[in-house]
Amino acid sequence: MNMPKTRRNKIKANLIEKNSSYRKKLSFLILILAILHLISCIEIHAKFKLNGDGSGYGRIDYIIAKGIYSAPDEEKLAINEDKLAEIVAKKEGFKVIRTGSAYENENMMRVWVEFEFKDISKLSDAFSKYTVEDLGNGKKEFRGYYRIRGELHQRELLKSMFRDLKSTIEVEFPGKVISTNGKILSSRKVLWIIPAEEYVGKDVDLVFVAQFEDSKKEGILDKIKRKIKSVF
Repeated sequence: MNMPKTRRNKIKANLIEKNSSYRKKLSFLILILAILHLISCIEIHAKFKLNGDGSGYGRIDYIIAKGIYSAPDEEKLAINEDKLAEIVAKKEGFKVIRTGSAYENENMMRVWVEFEFKDISKLSDAFSKYTVEDLGNGKKEFRGYYRIRGELHQRELLKSMFRDLKSTIEVEFPGKVISTNGKILSSRKVLWIIPAEEYVGKDVDLVFVAQFEDSKKEGILDKIKRKIKSVF
């Protein structure tokens, strides 16, 4: 028995509408899962105590969802003491001092790692870079670069979810801070604040700069080395 053409067209239209509705729901579900993955690591707070030669002490705190802290290793989503220690220990010239964790609240965990380093530039990776440059005349310049890539385009939705959340970088220098684009906390300490609400969903390259006095006076040999370096 052949079905009338009009009825076949109506059934076809209903199927297309159902499929379209299904695709919309699936897209929304994928978006929510992506958002949950994105906000699983809510904040990162880095502190460094820097020496004039680029060596020093550091501590990095991650504030994350409890589910990410206890995620199975095979899912490769876990952020915990062991994972942080493993990442830092792989860096050239880095030595892990201690790690720890504590409840931030009923849903979030604070996980941290403390370490010593011989050269802060070795902490650099695909999304961050650190340098210390000798400017001469007893002055040096610290620079930090952060690459933020916004893979999600639902910026307005994400902004409300990230309201009041921020990450920070705090550096204590060996000498007096001369100039910076950060917030001066003391004569030797600078804080940079990265508000998540402002940058979420965007492609942004952030630069943190501070010039400071080197506690070690520049000798004749150091001047010669710096001039040779500037030539090449």
